[in-house]
Amino acid sequence: MTSDLFKRYVWLIDVVNQAGKLTYEEISNLWERSPLNEDRSPLALRTFHNHREVVEGLFGIKIACNRKGGNYYYIAESGESKHSSKLKIWMLQTLSNSHALSNISSAQSRVLANVNPDEKFGLAATIEAMELGVCVKILNSVPMTADHLTEFTIEPYCVRFWGNSWYLLGKRHGKDDMLVFDFSRILNLDISDIKFTYDESFEPVKFFKNYYGMDVDPQLEPVTIRLRIGDGTRDLIRTQQLHDSQKEVMADYDSSIFEYHLVPGEEFKRRILSMGDDAEVVSPQELRNEMAERIRRMSEKYAR
Repeated sequence: MTSDLFKRYVWLIDVVNQAGKLTYEEISNLWERSPLNEDRSPLALRTFHNHREVVEGLFGIKIACNRKGGNYYYIAESGESKHSSKLKIWMLQTLSNSHALSNISSAQSRVLANVNPDEKFGLAATIEAMELGVCVKILNSVPMTADHLTEFTIEPYCVRFWGNSWYLLGKRHGKDDMLVFDFSRILNLDISDIKFTYDESFEPVKFFKNYYGMDVDPQLEPVTIRLRIGDGTRDLIRTQQLHDSQKEVMADYDSSIFEYHLVPGEEFKRRILSMGDDAEVVSPQELRNEMAERIRRMSEKYAR
């Protein structure tokens, strides 16, 4: 596959994914304006269908057509394939962006990113261990348990990208408790020869649905939380949801109330505080009181 063809395939996936649904005519019009199309030629129907077939065969991403709803094309995904498709699209976009950056010179100094060279330490080895069904041995920089252990034999259950880091979720070998490891804090990770049986009933997406980010505590039950978000932040929250359970249940001219169903862990509380006076916990009362106490203590520091 040539570099140009690869970029065309990624472009097609990207425009359909971003739009949600597009007709062939709309896709062809976008192609005529694309920087990849130097001669501004239309996208031939036969070429378009050929690209769809290659994208599905090569990347496992199906661009389907809803013929009853106006011949719209969309990324077909359901059940487990929904998460899988998103991951594949993200990986392809990352490769495409990397390739684009390698081909520029004058603009390279104007493309900035916060890069932590250690944040992916052990990621490839962990994925290999998941494929092999074996444990990984981890030396962590931060004690993870009450007895201040830093060395672990972990059954790797899944990896997840959250915020600016990759994380590993796994069980301590021979135990039932789940632990979360930030790859950026792992000092050493080795693939072991210790076999383990992965629980096929475990569903990573379902496991995380009650939590915000990687703040996992199976001992706590999710609760319904309502936040009042001011006009300066609510448009951002509407487009970049804090959590999959988010619902906008009331809107005024200067604020909205958003509802969530999750475990209000430390990471979620800090996210609320990060919005300053644009965020207010409406309910439950226990969480509202806790946030009020935190804000009071913060205020006292500035009153000295």
